[in-house]
Amino acid sequence: MSMADKQMLHLIEILKSSGRIRFGTEFCEAVGLLKQNLYKIQKGEKHFTPDHIEKAVKEYKVNANWIFGVSDKIFLPMETAADTK
Repeated sequence: MSMADKQMLHLIEILKSSGRIRFGTEFCEAVGLLKQNLYKIQKGEKHFTPDHIEKAVKEYKVNANWIFGVSDKIFLPMETAADTK
């Protein structure tokens, strides 16, 4: 299983434990992944696509470098009103 797949599966557990999602199906819907494909990813038969990863990064403000094992910071810093001007 690739680092990205492991981290994305770990992300689902992090989001559940933090209360941001209740079920893995919520994550699947948010990133455009069929529920049955999540099971296949868990078994190592399929992989998350770049599109799934991009949607997770945008939806949950995840650090893409963490997904690929380059950073220890899971989430991106929150933007402030001053950052958006």
